Amino acid sequence: MSAPRTSPPSPSPCAATAAARVPLLQARELCKRHGGIVALDTFSVDIHEGEIFGLIGPNGAGKSTFFDILTGFCAADSGGIVFDRVVLPTLQAHRSAARGIARTFQNIRLFGELSVLENVLIGGHRHDGGSVLGTLLGLGGARENERLAHERALEWLRYVGIEHYAERPAATLPYGDQRRLEIARALAARPVLLALDEPAAGMNATESAALGKLLRRIRADGVTVLLVDHDVPLVMDLCDRIAVLDAGRKIAEGTPAAVQRNPAVIDAYLGSAENGH
Repeated sequence: MSAPRTSPPSPSPCAATAAARVPLLQARELCKRHGGIVALDTFSVDIHEGEIFGLIGPNGAGKSTFFDILTGFCAADSGGIVFDRVVLPTLQAHRSAARGIARTFQNIRLFGELSVLENVLIGGHRHDGGSVLGTLLGLGGARENERLAHERALEWLRYVGIEHYAERPAATLPYGDQRRLEIARALAARPVLLALDEPAAGMNATESAALGKLLRRIRADGVTVLLVDHDVPLVMDLCDRIAVLDAGRKIAEGTPAAVQRNPAVIDAYLGSAENGH
C-alpha cells in the first residue's frame, strides 16, 4: 500500500519559488527566561515549505524552549511566531495542532500501557470523526468511522515500518521503534510542519541511517520537517539549512557546509559534539 499523503503534493518548481517568498514559519525576536536563566534571546528564524530545517546547539541552548513556544506548551516573554500567514496564539497547543504543527519530544511520551495502534489512534483523533457516545451505542456511522480510523492508523504504522507491533503495549517496543511510534502518532495528525526533538537520541548508526531515510520520505510526501538532534552527521546529511543556538542566541545560520566552516559554531558546538562530548 502506498504511503498516506499528509498534505497536497509538493508544488512545481515555479510554485515553490513563489511560495518561498513567504516562509511557512517566521519566528521573530523570541525571548524567554526561566527564572534568571536566559533560554532564548531575540531568536529569529524563517523555515520554508518543503525543506528539512535543522536546529542544533549545546544542551541548554534553547532548542526545546523554541519547540515549546512553537507548539503552545509555554509562552514567549516577547516576540512572536507567524505560521502559514497566521499569528500563533500563546499557550494553546490545540491551536498549533489545528493549524498543522505536530511534534515529538526529547523524552519519549507514549501511552505505555496502551497498544501501539491505540497510540496512533490518539494522534489522529482530530481527523477521524465520530463520537465516543456513538461508538458506545454501536451506531452504524460511528462503527464505520472507527473502522476507517483503525485502517488509517495501521497505514501510519506501515509507513514507519512497525505495523507488526500494532497490538503490543507501546512500552514493550525497542527504544528505536518507540521513536518511530512517536513519529507515526505525530503524522497521524496530518501536519504541515513536523517538529522532531532529538528523534535519533539513543539510536545506533544503523537505526540513525534508517531514520534519515524515513525523514526524507516524509519530506517527499509533502511535510516540512524541523529537526533538533545531537547526531551531527545525521543533521548535516539531511538538512537543507541549519540554525545554531548557543545560550539562547542564534550564532549562525546557513547550509550545512557553511555552518560546518563557521568558527563560532566550531568553538561553541561542533568541536565538542563531533568528539562525543
